[in-house]
Amino acid sequence: MFLFKFDGISKKLSSKSFKITFFAVLTLILAVTLHSLTRASFAIINPNSVINQSIPPQELIAQSQTATSEEISPKTPPNIATENTALLFENDRYAVRVFREKNKAYLNVYDQGNKTVIVKKVAVAITPAKNPSKDPIKYIATVGNQQYIVIISPSGTSELTIIKAGTVIYRNGTNTVEIAQKIPGVSDQAVLVNPTVALIKTLFINYAKLTLFALMFSMAIRWTFQDVIWLWQKPALLLRSLFSVLIIVPVLGVLIALMPGLTVAQRIGIGAMIACPGAPMIPFKSLKVGGEPKFVASLQFTVCILAIFSIPLTAFILAQFYPNEAWLSPQDIAQQILFSQVLPMGIGVLIGQYLPTLANDLVEPATKIAKLMLLLAVIIILSLSLEKVLNAGFSAYLAIGLLSIASLVCGHILGGKKPENQTVLAYATATRNAGLAILLVSVNFPKLDFIERGIINTVITYAIIAGVVSIPYTAWHKRQPTNSTTF
Repeated sequence: MFLFKFDGISKKLSSKSFKITFFAVLTLILAVTLHSLTRASFAIINPNSVINQSIPPQELIAQSQTATSEEISPKTPPNIATENTALLFENDRYAVRVFREKNKAYLNVYDQGNKTVIVKKVAVAITPAKNPSKDPIKYIATVGNQQYIVIISPSGTSELTIIKAGTVIYRNGTNTVEIAQKIPGVSDQAVLVNPTVALIKTLFINYAKLTLFALMFSMAIRWTFQDVIWLWQKPALLLRSLFSVLIIVPVLGVLIALMPGLTVAQRIGIGAMIACPGAPMIPFKSLKVGGEPKFVASLQFTVCILAIFSIPLTAFILAQFYPNEAWLSPQDIAQQILFSQVLPMGIGVLIGQYLPTLANDLVEPATKIAKLMLLLAVIIILSLSLEKVLNAGFSAYLAIGLLSIASLVCGHILGGKKPENQTVLAYATATRNAGLAILLVSVNFPKLDFIERGIINTVITYAIIAGVVSIPYTAWHKRQPTNSTTF
């Protein structure tokens, strides 16, 4: 039987042998855990994937075209040809699917009240988008004296209109988009595959990864083991901090994303941001207003490590509220976080601990290079997305603004009584990792690629609004009496 005292634990935490052993064991545990849990977590986070056997009503219209309306029931096994589905959405009454078979486009419409397919494999006339980045695509199917008009825009808004004998008898634009992907001959008629553009996109994604790596490294090279475990020795502050950063923001985000007027792309963009904590610029912002350096280092390190697990968990939570919209793969998430955040931070801390002279020599050039890379990335992104950001709409501005203010206030309150802790936790709570969110969106939404740009635009809008909201808070905190500390 062993008895432990807190002071004894603190001494052991401070020993060099414990630190080395801890980081080695942590790395091994992370690698084994990620490998073993990937397949299981994929099925959990994608509750409506073919891995699971439950069949939501909207999937019934995606079955084999040989089935009759009488054969379609909740017990019918799914046979969803998603690779040929350009658009799949549902609302409170209908489920709609636009798909390709051979070289033609067809429409299915399923009446969820009567549990019957009222439009089955009817050919559609397509009105392509004149400008694929702005204009919607329209699909029109004619059955007798009725027309079924389906519209999908790059922002994620969709609409079903039913016209009978020239009179509109049904119209609904509040739909839950399940799939919105580019299918040749159905949803990308005006888009030609340009190898140069594809190459530029690939290069920019790799550049974004490298920028994030450089930022995390330039931040962590200033730290030692004592810095990153500082918060672990303060359990009350640690719990409050993790609650604020990892729990409060997703809960607030889920509630605010239910606001009317938001498009599918905007809701997913907000979801991507609330799922991605640990923005690399948080330490620089916090210390400029007198934040506690050890709190900054330890909180940032802890949050980024836990992001390997917290982001898939948050995606699971979001999937419960927005079925089939959380297409994030846990394996891809874990790999990207591991190589873009955990690895550069680990390298930086090891250099700061064992090669302090080299660390001091690298701090200034590494920071300048990372900030320059970030500035270039921001210029490129804004040049491509500024118009969309400025036209995001009042609903998006209101939702993101309220979420940013609420996050800032919660972080400030849970930071405790010390001003140098309040500002650190306020920034860590309100500022999300836009670079990681864009990276995840770029590679993890294979069934929503038609509205991917709208999602990224929302992520950028979120980052800008959160930065603007923090300006008054920063100005107020600079006037407060705090200990002047430099990074």
